[in-house]
Parts: sequence; structure tokens; C-alpha cells
Amino acid sequence: MLLHEKVAIVTGATRGIGKEIVETFVAQGAFVYGIYASNDEAARLIEEELNREHLCVAYVKGSVEDQAFIHTLFKEIVKKHGRIDVLINNAGVTRDQFLFQMDEQDWQDVLQINFGGTYTCCLAALPYMEAQQTGKIVNIVSVTGVAGREAQTNYGTSKGAIIGLTRLLARKYHEKGICINSIAPGMIQTEMIDQVPKAKLDNFLRFTNAKKLGSTKEVAQSVLFLSCELSDYVTDTVLKVDGGFLR
Repeated sequence: MLLHEKVAIVTGATRGIGKEIVETFVAQGAFVYGIYASNDEAARLIEEELNREHLCVAYVKGSVEDQAFIHTLFKEIVKKHGRIDVLINNAGVTRDQFLFQMDEQDWQDVLQINFGGTYTCCLAALPYMEAQQTGKIVNIVSVTGVAGREAQTNYGTSKGAIIGLTRLLARKYHEKGICINSIAPGMIQTEMIDQVPKAKLDNFLRFTNAKKLGSTKEVAQSVLFLSCELSDYVTDTVLKVDGGFLR
């Protein structure tokens, strides 16, 4: 039970990687708050399944962009539990396009949700973690933010900005007992894969050593490592979980 009695917050928690992280954390003894934007039915079903034996997860609907919502929620969590041990910034969207073919609103939306949401959640969590002199933050980025992919200009920019934020905050807060890292998944088998053209997917796998898609469980296990005491000497790191993606 690597997260026994820990209090964790996971954003983007109703599907794919986020859902897998919630399930993994609950299995390891954490009480998890899942933040989601719109999928009420998925949130209800996950709560129903995981809370069957005892109360271990609560889903809260709202936007990670909304600073008032996030700060109020985090304050309520600390009031109820006395602490926030783990924050996983997973919420994100894609609006892929080349730079000069991109709609201005798509540029703004991706940056605001992906980077802005991560920034807002870190801003809300860090004072509580600093007061308790312990905490783990894991920001889910992407190999696109590490290597760059020209048709994902806004997405890659947002994820690259999160990597920069991770490094800056990690340097400041590690001496206060807080470890801050990023995980950069490659092509993972999630609902988002359905939107990827087969030719693009085949080309991605062609330049991946593993020659296969990753699983949400493989990503969640890496997130678990960076969220528990096994990684207390790990900070300011971008862990690639990408099957050896080359370019």
C-alpha cells in the first residue's frame, strides 16, 4: 500500500490515463479526488465501482482553468482531510494543426487548459504542501513537448511550457520536502487514439523502439512511482514513458 492514507487529487480523471491513475491510487490506499470537466455519467460509474466496499474516491465537476473553483476545492479538501499529499495534473485537450493553419481560439484553448490548468492547480496546492513540508506533484506532459512535432504546435507548446514550469518549481520547492516531476507518455492506447489517422499512427510506431502502443496501466505505474516514497530523491525530472520514441 504505497499510498496508504494519502490524499491525492487527479485532474482529467474520467477516462484514459486519468481514470487509470485514480484506480491505481485507490488500490494503493489513497483517498482520491477526481476533477473532471463534463462527463457526469463516467464520473458516477467510477465512483459507484470504486466506493463499493468503502468510500475512497470523490469526483468533482469543474474546470482547471477556473482559479476560484480550484482554490475553493483545494481549501475544502484540506479542511476535511488536513492535507494534500499528491497532485496529478493530467487534464488536457488537443486541437492539432500546423502553426499557420491554426485557428486563434484553438491556440488559446489548448494553452489555457493544458498549461493554465496545470499552473492553477500547482498554485493552489503548493502552499498546503509547503506548510506540511511534504508533497508530490506529477505533471503529465507528452513526448511532443520533449521532441516537438510540427503538426501539434499548440499542444507541444503547452506541454513544453509545463516542462519548464516543472523544472522551475522543482528547484524552488525540493528543499521544502516537495518533489515535482513530469511524465511524458508516447502514443498510449486511449480514447484519443480513435482520432488519430492510421497513417500517422503507423508512422509514429515506425520510430518507436517498442513498435507498439503503450497502455494506460504502464503510465499509471510510473505516476505511482513518482507519487510515493520510492521516489523521494527524484525531482526536476521528465520521465519518458514512450517505448523508446526516437523522433
